[in-house]
Amino acid sequence: MTSQLTPIFDKAHDKPKDYDGLLGWSADWKCDIDQESKPVPLDDIWSLSPVEENVIVRKGDTLGKIAKEHYCSTEELVSYNGIKDPSLIYPGQIIKIPPEPYSYPDAKDEQNNDQCTLSLSFEDLIEKPISGLKVKLVSAYGDVYESITDGMGNIANFSTKAEAELKIFVSSTAGKIKEVASFTPLSGKVAVILSSPKVRVKGKSIALKGNTGDVENTTGDINSVNVGRDSQGGPRVHISHTCPNSYDLMLRKNVIYWNQIIAASERSGIIPQCIAAVISAEAAKYAGGVWKPTSVCKSGTDPKTNITSYKSSAAGMTQFLNGSWMSETFREGTYLYDKATEQGLITDKPVLYKNGLEIKNKKGDVKYEKKFEVSPDEWRNLKELRKQRLITGVTPYPRKATYAVQKWLDLRFKPEYAIIAAVDYGVANLASLENAGYNIDGLNDAEKAKLIYLTHHLGLGDAMLFIKNKISEDKASHLLKAQVGVRSALKRYLSIGSYIQAHRVWLMYYIDQNIKLNDYFCDELIATNKLEDVDLDVIMEKI
Repeated sequence: MTSQLTPIFDKAHDKPKDYDGLLGWSADWKCDIDQESKPVPLDDIWSLSPVEENVIVRKGDTLGKIAKEHYCSTEELVSYNGIKDPSLIYPGQIIKIPPEPYSYPDAKDEQNNDQCTLSLSFEDLIEKPISGLKVKLVSAYGDVYESITDGMGNIANFSTKAEAELKIFVSSTAGKIKEVASFTPLSGKVAVILSSPKVRVKGKSIALKGNTGDVENTTGDINSVNVGRDSQGGPRVHISHTCPNSYDLMLRKNVIYWNQIIAASERSGIIPQCIAAVISAEAAKYAGGVWKPTSVCKSGTDPKTNITSYKSSAAGMTQFLNGSWMSETFREGTYLYDKATEQGLITDKPVLYKNGLEIKNKKGDVKYEKKFEVSPDEWRNLKELRKQRLITGVTPYPRKATYAVQKWLDLRFKPEYAIIAAVDYGVANLASLENAGYNIDGLNDAEKAKLIYLTHHLGLGDAMLFIKNKISEDKASHLLKAQVGVRSALKRYLSIGSYIQAHRVWLMYYIDQNIKLNDYFCDELIATNKLEDVDLDVIMEKI
């Protein structure tokens, strides 16, 4: 666990002897905050496909048949086209297909935005629950809540005022009170895991039968306790832990994604702590804090029809929109492009006229473009994928997606694809900011992490407007309402007097609270130095 082995006793002894102590580092507790209602990327206007599609009625067509073929209802066609008698349509008549609608989250589904419900768990260095721990929570309003952790290291859920600082204190066995964390929760459900930098080792000594030095040379399972002899033959207790390591990286329960994080880091040159922090801010989590690869952005399910609606088409651990995922698939040099090419899904195909004939240049050579195989021997370029609604709609499961298209979109649920694709996307966005005149090269990776999240969340264009504080009032109103709901957005607007500032404060606060690289550094560093946490407004001013 550490480069310095800790002796259990001052000297050898002949009889069994009790021992009770703490092993680990003299360091701060780690605090992992999981806000259930996270910001989600919203589909761009092209992704919602507002362009009208027209259908010419053929002999034998009915509105019901046309509606079924274009994934809408007869009522929608009647209303959209101003048809008075649905039975009186005729061959040659032009029927307009309505675009897929976008709606804000239903106000009735919004929670009390003045409150948050907190669940707190306490664990030691090796992720074992700390039971019997005295806990005290003090809010900025002076409210005090005291409890003792149960056998699973939890205290009972409790409610408090949202957006008010909360300080957490614990009492050691010696009665010493220590502040271990402070944060300001947003409204809704918030799960917090607090991790001690130490582990309590308690037991009774026994005669050691191992060879000299075995405790130093034995590599046990991660987060296991090993007892043995050091190189001088003395008894030692050793904790097998991921830290220290050559990356100075601590992922705790998300160590299961270690290989993917390191691969993305080595591919991009960005430190793994940056990648882990951004993913943690994006990803939904299982109970216990493990990133959830299969997350989608559900808005709700109609109890009568059992139909699920979505806030966004964003899906997977890194919350890629349908359109962004396919755009990265077509961009040469990305991980997704390379994988799609290997699988024969992306290749150069002739550019075609509307009549299907190949387009040639002045020399008579056929022009080529990148196309995706949507079905056997059927290929579409990115524009056609959008226009034909194969990847559009506020859902991760586009209704017109072919089997091949949906299967490719579903790779967002595969951690390797999702993580490396997100880093490729983030690096490209940083490069675009640099090319636009922003001083990105002057930033460290902790500062870049917040811009990577910002550009992924808003998209590059809106992120640039956000940095320059030039997002319009109407745009800010749309963004904020789509994220927090109409009533909550209105309350924030009335409090500040501007949707621009209300949206700005809300988003910057989330980014600053949730992207903290120091949570992913080992307490004992080998190769790097910890980076200072800088607020997003300072970073934007800096560039």
